[in-house]
Amino acid sequence: MRITLRQLATFEAVARTGSIAGAAEEIGLSPSAASMSLKELETHLGISLFTRAKRRLSLSDRGRPMLEMARGILVQVADMEALSIPEELRGRLRIGAAAPAGNYVLPRLCAEFMRRHPQVRIDLKILPSQDVMEGIKQMALDIGFVGSPVNSSYLEALPWLRDALVVCAAPDSALARRGAVHLADLAQEGWVLEKTQSSERISFTVEALKYINSLNILLETDSVEAVKRAVAHGAGLTCLSRLSVEEEIARGELVALDVPELRFTRVFSLVSRRDTQQTHAFEAFQRFAMRLVARNDAPEDHQFY
Repeated sequence: MRITLRQLATFEAVARTGSIAGAAEEIGLSPSAASMSLKELETHLGISLFTRAKRRLSLSDRGRPMLEMARGILVQVADMEALSIPEELRGRLRIGAAAPAGNYVLPRLCAEFMRRHPQVRIDLKILPSQDVMEGIKQMALDIGFVGSPVNSSYLEALPWLRDALVVCAAPDSALARRGAVHLADLAQEGWVLEKTQSSERISFTVEALKYINSLNILLETDSVEAVKRAVAHGAGLTCLSRLSVEEEIARGELVALDVPELRFTRVFSLVSRRDTQQTHAFEAFQRFAMRLVARNDAPEDHQFY
């Protein structure tokens, strides 16, 4: 008996999902077929690839080096398949992105890339930056776009896109007709904000509380679209990523206030796993993303995350 690609794909998926059922669903097998495929691989190798703890399968000491080899083989096979259509790129890309980039930049980027490469399929997940980085590290994602600092020896980060915080008001608000407005002048204003897990919300709260004692929060929601519409209808002020409000500001539905204390930027990074052989589709998308988005260097001071 020889090792098959199905066995390697099953092994890699079980290592990533932690269960036979999760792996089976991902690779399109029944749980019994996935279980049999993994058992055949272990029998052929003569080792146990996993240990079971609390209903989750974890790699054994002998399984860990096997996983890196299996992933390398699967990447090479994907590239071989891509070569079967001359001059045409194909494959599947698993992309993770923090909300501002994922909701307001990546859809256009992905659509244009797929128009140029119609045989490429993309799975785009909108996740917190930390979850994106963990997904890259665990190889559940191929490429990520994050607004948080990347401090991992496993990951490579390339500066990609500059973003900023912006305070917005309804166009008929009295504040919309003023010039610069300091945070201290906004102590009595009501706010419509994202839930606290948002990096934009956390950064704004930290900065605001340097100048005012508390925030008068009228409405909280996990939907950026709900925040924007509530503010446009006069429910209060908000503070969001500029990427997420550019279109509303351009259409006159929201007005950006000039708040001197918030004149700083952050840089979104394009993140990938450092020690992994990448597919041709990945390399093409990375080049495309770096070329399509005009990148400006953010100031070294006053970055927020």
